[in-house]
Amino acid sequence: MPWLANSQTLSTEEYCTVPCRTLKNALVFKNECELIKSQLVVARDSISILNNITLGQDSLLATQDSIIFLYRDNEVRYLEMLDNKDKIVGLKDKQIKQEKIKALAGWAVAVLNATFLVIKLI
Repeated sequence: MPWLANSQTLSTEEYCTVPCRTLKNALVFKNECELIKSQLVVARDSISILNNITLGQDSLLATQDSIIFLYRDNEVRYLEMLDNKDKIVGLKDKQIKQEKIKALAGWAVAVLNATFLVIKLI
């Protein structure tokens, strides 16, 4: 009869005898497998969370890029508006100078006419 500890056939009995060293190694291996499985679950969860964080940061960066683009576009429009305002102010200054010259010329003509009138009357 072969030894039960070294048997390669499946035992149909409820209890079987195995060497303590083999049982210890099997239990250590089982615990290591369970630990690795739990670590794998934690690693997968961590990877999933990191992927979500990365997607959120990518979305945030895209939003900030569009905001920066809008700010730059608004800045260009603002500078164009300031340039147009300066042109309008310059044009108004020219018109005011022309009107002042016309008014001065009108006063000069009026003074000359008054002078000639006084001279004719004398």
